Amino acid sequence: MSEAENRSDANLILMCQAHAKEIDDFPALFPADLLREWKRTQLDVHEEAARRPLTDTEVEEVLERSFGLDQLATAVADAVPFSARSRSRQEALDLARRQARARRLVQLSPVPAHRREAVLEWMAEHLEPALVVPEGQLRLLVGPMGAGKSEQAGRWLEEGLAVAQLDDDVEIPVWLRARQVTSSLSATVTEAIGGDPRRPCRVVIDDLDSLAPRQADQLLDEARRLVLVWPKVRVLATSREGVKAAPEELLTTTAWPWERGADLLRCVLGEEPPRAAWTPEARKLMTSPLLVLAMAARIAGGGEIDASPLQLLSGLARDILERERPEADRHAWDRLARLASRILASMEPVAAASFGTDPEVWALTETGLVVHDEAGLRFALPLFEQYFAADALRSGTVALEEAAGAHSFPGWRYALAFAVSTVPEETAEEWMLRLARTNPAAASWILDEISRPRRRPVRREVAEQGSDPSLDAGRRLREAVQAFLDGFGACGSQLAHHHEGRLVQWGVRLRGRGMTLYEARTATQPELVPLPAGDLDGALAAGWASGTWFELPDRHLERWRWSRDRLSGPLAQLLRQRRLPLPANSPLVGERIWLLAQQIMRIKHQRWTAVIPLADLRAAVAEMMTQVNASVMSRWEAGSARVDSHDIRWMDARLAELQGEHLAPPWPLPDRRTAATRRRWQDYSPELTVTILTEVLRDAVTGYRDLVTENFPSFGSALGLYSVLPVRAEGQVIMNEDGPEGSGLYYTLTPTPASPHDASPRIDLTLANAPQPLHTMAEPPMPGTRQSVFRRTSDHLTSLPTGSPRPATNLAYTWLADDLKAIGWLRQPLHFS
Repeated sequence: MSEAENRSDANLILMCQAHAKEIDDFPALFPADLLREWKRTQLDVHEEAARRPLTDTEVEEVLERSFGLDQLATAVADAVPFSARSRSRQEALDLARRQARARRLVQLSPVPAHRREAVLEWMAEHLEPALVVPEGQLRLLVGPMGAGKSEQAGRWLEEGLAVAQLDDDVEIPVWLRARQVTSSLSATVTEAIGGDPRRPCRVVIDDLDSLAPRQADQLLDEARRLVLVWPKVRVLATSREGVKAAPEELLTTTAWPWERGADLLRCVLGEEPPRAAWTPEARKLMTSPLLVLAMAARIAGGGEIDASPLQLLSGLARDILERERPEADRHAWDRLARLASRILASMEPVAAASFGTDPEVWALTETGLVVHDEAGLRFALPLFEQYFAADALRSGTVALEEAAGAHSFPGWRYALAFAVSTVPEETAEEWMLRLARTNPAAASWILDEISRPRRRPVRREVAEQGSDPSLDAGRRLREAVQAFLDGFGACGSQLAHHHEGRLVQWGVRLRGRGMTLYEARTATQPELVPLPAGDLDGALAAGWASGTWFELPDRHLERWRWSRDRLSGPLAQLLRQRRLPLPANSPLVGERIWLLAQQIMRIKHQRWTAVIPLADLRAAVAEMMTQVNASVMSRWEAGSARVDSHDIRWMDARLAELQGEHLAPPWPLPDRRTAATRRRWQDYSPELTVTILTEVLRDAVTGYRDLVTENFPSFGSALGLYSVLPVRAEGQVIMNEDGPEGSGLYYTLTPTPASPHDASPRIDLTLANAPQPLHTMAEPPMPGTRQSVFRRTSDHLTSLPTGSPRPATNLAYTWLADDLKAIGWLRQPLHFS
């Protein structure tokens, strides 16, 4: 064969480049007959392949050597990070339903396994109407522990799942634990649904109060922004009391009728409850679903139902642990307590690497009580978190004073209440003594969380031989009063009668269930004396300042409630009179000086003046001091002007610090007063009103801080406004001439954590015709910052205080009174004008 024939198309044999080059380089080794034989074989193979389909073996062989578009897509998907876009819609719906069922089963973990299906059927038959959250809005569902918040949120989400199943234009709902949102909320939602939430979408943020307060505030602000950017999104967040929002955003869980709780109790037990379940005390516990489950567990275990809600919840955690019997040694149990302490200290999951070695972490997760996910280590149920934190307190791993400290108490409040409600009565009394001295705010809040026990027979300790039972009872009451006073600041000496820095002597007498208690005028030693039998005659009564009779508080922890009530009355009176001690440089001092100066001049000279001559004021105060020094208590009145010995002593001390010839008012005088004005605020122009109120808000915030640091230094983050200082104020001044209902100061106080705690607040006020929504977003929190769960609503609307002699004082005392009421130190709200 010639070279040309060999290379012609008719003689072409397809082969790899290496073999083709070999034939070209050594043609003598490949004669023409050999090449033609190869050609015929190639054609025969081709014809055979065309006549019959490939066998399975041949197909597998081809697939091993080649791939198509599907295989390419699979290979690419395996090489890139997972995205929700990778799932089909049906797969995503199925996954969401399985996750919803899993959450419901976790919530039913207190129910014995063989009764869970029956309880699920009961729940399906007793569905309440789902919550209503409009598109483009946020709602915050608030309620106590065990009130069924997560259950209601789950039902709302499942309603959304049913809608998404029928309508492909509706996004599959998203369920997020608050601690799961480690980046921005928008990014978390986008990742969960696989794209921007342009279509209708429901988002649940569960357990918001598991975050540090500033983080919770920030997450709520992100939710507000999310629904503004994507108006078809609706967000439902759940939280225990303390995390607050605007009134229109709040939803509150309602207590169950006890009949419904009783029906659930029958379902869980599978039989009629015992007779003890129908007492009035037990019925009160049936208004919460979690408490019903706790009652069922207690009944099944043969325990008494006569317990406080906290005792039931703590017992429920113990019952679950005993029933499930997680495999763990004592070391693992200690680590569970340590983990709970770490979580409450930081209010966020704990990074596994910072907690312990891999075997230690594995030992925790193998118990089934701890979950290790992308956020870190956390407990499977919030109930376990509180249970093991209380165990850390009981074992002494965490000191009681440390947990109840000014900054740590808000995070530890439920664990402290769990612990106090479950230790023996003698230990609880000792702990309350330590709590009262450390932080009266913590002691007061815990008292309100622990239910009062039913009346029991009087149980008095056997007195030492020769001692007086009256003195023993009086000593216990005096100890509680003194412990609370030790926890207060400068105002403590004004809450109970003192002489030369010591509580005055008490005279006590027991008769039946009652006690008579008299306080001496000046004597302090001995601290307690027995009052004689019979009626006190005039000679004896002359040595006492006051006396009261009351039923002896001999039930468990009742002496602490009695002591708080005894001190809260004088505290409320100090607040009403607005004369708590203040540092000399506080802006509220200037307002009080001016108000008292006006009243004194009215009493002594029968006149009000715009500017007061200091010589006249000093002469009037000197004359009144003569009477003050010669009496126990003096009072003066003239019309609406009223002062007493306390006011005159205080004013006499301040006058020594004043200089000049005249005392001017702290605020500018009216600039447009006319005969036609009917209200005080109308005497001021809008421009002057904004100027004055800017300074009023600044002085009020500063004055509030002064009141707390001087009088309640140990209360700390339990006081709502103090916990978020420093703040900035944004607001609107509305001056509607048509009527008082259209005028006012509308403002919000927003934390500015980047500033020092004692920084002067930044104030931004504008004029407006009507209140407009205030949505100032909080600055990002500083690392490690924490503050209280006892917070106030974000927005405030108050009447215009222009022309008042002490507008900053009234605002500061209003904030302080609200905070004290939230922790039980005031029984009724106070109003200042």
